[in-house]
Amino acid sequence: MECSHNNISNKKVKKEIFDMTFEAKTSVCNDCGAHLRDNEYEKKYMQWLEGIYKERRDKFQTQCHFSKNLVKCAEAYLEDYPGISPTVFFRALVTIYFNVVDGDGKKSSQLESILDAEIYDSFIQDKDRKKVTIQFKPKMMIELLAIGEFLGESTSTIVEEVVVKFMTMITSHDERLRSFWENEIRDYLDMFLKGA
Repeated sequence: MECSHNNISNKKVKKEIFDMTFEAKTSVCNDCGAHLRDNEYEKKYMQWLEGIYKERRDKFQTQCHFSKNLVKCAEAYLEDYPGISPTVFFRALVTIYFNVVDGDGKKSSQLESILDAEIYDSFIQDKDRKKVTIQFKPKMMIELLAIGEFLGESTSTIVEEVVVKFMTMITSHDERLRSFWENEIRDYLDMFLKGA
Protein backbone atom coordinates (compact mmCIF):
# COMPACT_ATOMS: atom_id res chain seq x y z
CA MET A 1 0.00 0.00 0.00
CA GLU A 2 1.34 3.41 -0.92
CA CYS A 3 1.49 6.12 1.70
CA SER A 4 -0.01 9.52 0.90
CA HIS A 5 2.29 11.25 3.43
CA ASN A 6 -0.58 13.22 5.00
CA ASN A 7 0.55 12.76 8.60
CA ILE A 8 3.87 14.63 8.68
CA SER A 9 5.92 16.45 11.28
CA ASN A 10 9.22 18.30 11.29
CA LYS A 11 11.98 16.15 12.83
CA LYS A 12 15.74 16.04 12.97
CA VAL A 13 17.08 13.32 10.69
CA LYS A 14 20.58 11.90 10.24
CA LYS A 15 22.32 10.99 7.01
CA GLU A 16 25.54 8.94 7.05
CA ILE A 17 28.20 9.52 4.40
CA PHE A 18 32.00 9.18 4.38
CA ASP A 19 31.85 7.84 7.96
CA MET A 20 30.36 11.18 9.02
CA THR A 21 26.86 12.22 9.97
CA PHE A 22 24.81 15.11 8.63
CA GLU A 23 21.89 16.22 10.83
CA ALA A 24 19.09 18.61 9.92
CA LYS A 25 15.37 19.00 10.36
CA THR A 26 13.01 18.03 7.57
CA SER A 27 9.47 16.75 7.12
CA VAL A 28 9.01 13.11 8.13
CA CYS A 29 5.91 11.03 7.49
CA ASN A 30 4.66 9.69 10.81
CA ASP A 31 2.89 6.80 9.07
CA CYS A 32 5.66 5.31 6.91
CA GLY A 33 8.78 7.07 8.24
CA ALA A 34 9.76 8.58 4.85
CA HIS A 35 12.04 11.60 4.98
CA LEU A 36 10.43 14.22 2.75
CA ARG A 37 13.53 16.28 2.14
CA ASP A 38 12.71 19.73 0.86
CA ASN A 39 14.88 22.27 -0.96
CA GLU A 40 16.03 23.82 2.32
CA TYR A 41 17.25 20.45 3.60
CA GLU A 42 19.06 19.70 0.31
CA LYS A 43 20.67 23.14 0.35
CA LYS A 44 21.99 22.60 3.90
CA TYR A 45 23.22 19.14 2.93
CA MET A 46 25.14 20.46 -0.08
CA GLN A 47 26.65 23.27 2.03
CA TRP A 48 27.76 20.68 4.58
CA LEU A 49 29.32 18.58 1.81
CA GLU A 50 31.10 21.65 0.38
CA GLY A 51 32.57 22.30 3.85
CA ILE A 52 33.85 18.73 4.02
CA TYR A 53 35.22 19.08 0.48
CA LYS A 54 37.27 22.11 1.53
CA GLU A 55 38.71 20.33 4.58
CA ARG A 56 38.86 16.68 3.43
CA ARG A 57 39.29 16.44 -0.33
CA ASP A 58 40.43 12.86 0.12
CA LYS A 59 36.80 11.93 0.79
CA PHE A 60 35.93 12.95 -2.78
CA GLN A 61 38.64 10.97 -4.52
CA THR A 62 38.57 7.58 -6.13
CA GLN A 63 41.61 5.38 -6.76
CA CYS A 64 41.54 3.83 -10.22
CA HIS A 65 43.91 1.49 -12.02
CA PHE A 66 44.19 2.07 -15.75
CA SER A 67 46.23 0.38 -18.42
CA LYS A 68 49.47 2.33 -18.93
CA ASN A 69 48.64 2.26 -22.64
CA LEU A 70 45.28 3.94 -21.92
CA VAL A 71 47.05 6.66 -19.93
CA LYS A 72 49.51 7.19 -22.82
CA CYS A 73 46.58 7.51 -25.25
CA ALA A 74 44.97 10.07 -22.94
CA GLU A 75 48.22 12.05 -22.76
CA ALA A 76 48.48 12.00 -26.56
CA TYR A 77 44.90 13.29 -26.86
CA LEU A 78 45.69 16.08 -24.39
CA GLU A 79 48.58 17.44 -26.47
CA ASP A 80 46.00 19.84 -27.97
CA TYR A 81 45.06 21.00 -24.44
CA PRO A 82 48.26 22.20 -22.72
CA GLY A 83 48.08 22.21 -18.95
CA ILE A 84 45.25 19.67 -18.67
CA SER A 85 46.24 16.60 -16.68
CA PRO A 86 44.94 13.11 -17.41
CA THR A 87 43.06 13.14 -14.09
CA VAL A 88 41.09 16.25 -15.12
CA PHE A 89 40.48 14.61 -18.49
CA PHE A 90 39.21 11.40 -16.87
CA ARG A 91 36.93 13.41 -14.56
CA ALA A 92 35.54 15.19 -17.64
CA LEU A 93 34.84 11.86 -19.36
CA VAL A 94 32.93 10.55 -16.34
CA THR A 95 30.93 13.76 -15.95
CA ILE A 96 30.02 13.82 -19.64
CA TYR A 97 29.07 10.15 -19.61
CA PHE A 98 26.59 10.54 -16.78
CA ASN A 99 25.18 13.86 -18.03
CA VAL A 100 25.00 13.10 -21.76
CA VAL A 101 25.07 9.35 -22.45
CA ASP A 102 23.78 7.47 -19.41
CA GLY A 103 20.57 9.47 -19.05
CA ASP A 104 19.71 9.03 -22.74
CA GLY A 105 18.65 5.44 -23.38
CA LYS A 106 19.10 5.79 -27.14
CA LYS A 107 22.67 7.10 -26.88
CA SER A 108 23.58 4.59 -24.22
CA SER A 109 22.27 1.66 -26.29
CA GLN A 110 23.93 2.98 -29.42
CA LEU A 111 27.31 3.29 -27.69
CA GLU A 112 27.08 -0.23 -26.26
CA SER A 113 26.16 -1.69 -29.65
CA ILE A 114 29.07 -0.09 -31.55
CA LEU A 115 31.81 -0.22 -28.91
CA ASP A 116 35.02 -1.66 -30.36
CA ALA A 117 35.38 -4.86 -28.30
CA GLU A 118 38.97 -5.47 -29.37
CA ILE A 119 40.25 -2.09 -28.11
CA TYR A 120 38.00 -2.18 -25.03
CA ASP A 121 39.30 -5.63 -24.07
CA SER A 122 42.91 -4.58 -24.68
CA PHE A 123 42.52 -1.74 -22.14
CA ILE A 124 40.75 -3.99 -19.63
CA GLN A 125 43.04 -7.01 -19.90
CA ASP A 126 46.36 -5.15 -19.96
CA LYS A 127 48.21 -6.13 -16.77
CA ASP A 128 50.64 -3.19 -17.00
CA ARG A 129 48.58 -0.73 -14.96
CA LYS A 130 48.99 2.65 -13.32
CA LYS A 131 47.21 3.95 -10.23
CA VAL A 132 45.38 7.23 -10.87
CA THR A 133 43.61 9.32 -8.22
CA ILE A 134 40.63 11.26 -9.56
CA GLN A 135 39.08 14.12 -7.60
CA PHE A 136 35.34 14.81 -7.97
CA LYS A 137 33.17 17.69 -6.78
CA PRO A 138 30.64 16.78 -4.06
CA LYS A 139 27.60 16.57 -6.33
CA MET A 140 29.29 14.20 -8.79
CA MET A 141 30.75 12.05 -6.00
CA ILE A 142 27.28 11.71 -4.42
CA GLU A 143 25.94 10.60 -7.81
CA LEU A 144 28.75 8.06 -8.19
CA LEU A 145 28.11 6.71 -4.68
CA ALA A 146 24.39 6.36 -5.44
CA ILE A 147 25.08 4.57 -8.74
CA GLY A 148 27.61 2.33 -7.02
CA GLU A 149 25.14 1.44 -4.29
CA PHE A 150 22.45 0.68 -6.87
CA LEU A 151 24.77 -1.49 -9.01
CA GLY A 152 26.66 -3.03 -6.09
CA GLU A 153 29.94 -1.69 -7.49
CA SER A 154 32.67 0.54 -6.09
CA THR A 155 33.03 4.08 -7.40
CA SER A 156 36.45 3.18 -8.79
CA THR A 157 34.98 0.29 -10.81
CA ILE A 158 32.30 2.58 -12.26
CA VAL A 159 34.83 5.31 -13.12
CA GLU A 160 37.24 2.81 -14.69
CA GLU A 161 34.49 1.34 -16.89
CA VAL A 162 33.33 4.76 -18.12
CA VAL A 163 36.87 5.94 -18.87
CA VAL A 164 37.69 2.73 -20.75
CA LYS A 165 34.50 3.08 -22.85
CA PHE A 166 35.32 6.67 -23.78
CA MET A 167 39.00 5.96 -24.44
CA THR A 168 37.89 3.09 -26.68
CA MET A 169 35.77 5.59 -28.59
CA ILE A 170 38.60 8.12 -28.84
CA THR A 171 41.20 5.62 -30.06
CA SER A 172 39.06 3.48 -32.37
CA HIS A 173 39.15 3.81 -36.16
CA ASP A 174 35.71 2.22 -36.50
CA GLU A 175 33.62 4.57 -38.65
CA ARG A 176 30.41 4.24 -36.61
CA LEU A 177 32.22 4.78 -33.32
CA ARG A 178 34.15 7.78 -34.69
CA SER A 179 30.89 9.26 -35.96
CA PHE A 180 29.25 8.78 -32.54
CA TRP A 181 32.27 10.42 -30.90
CA GLU A 182 32.30 13.39 -33.27
CA ASN A 183 28.53 13.96 -33.30
CA GLU A 184 27.53 13.17 -29.73
CA ILE A 185 30.49 13.68 -27.38
CA ARG A 186 33.43 15.66 -28.69
CA ASP A 187 31.87 19.15 -28.42
CA TYR A 188 31.03 18.55 -24.75
CA LEU A 189 34.57 17.42 -24.03
CA ASP A 190 36.12 20.35 -25.91
CA MET A 191 33.95 22.79 -23.96
CA PHE A 192 34.84 21.13 -20.65
CA LEU A 193 38.57 21.05 -21.32
CA LYS A 194 38.72 24.63 -22.62
CA GLY A 195 36.88 25.74 -19.48
CA ALA A 196 39.35 23.86 -17.29
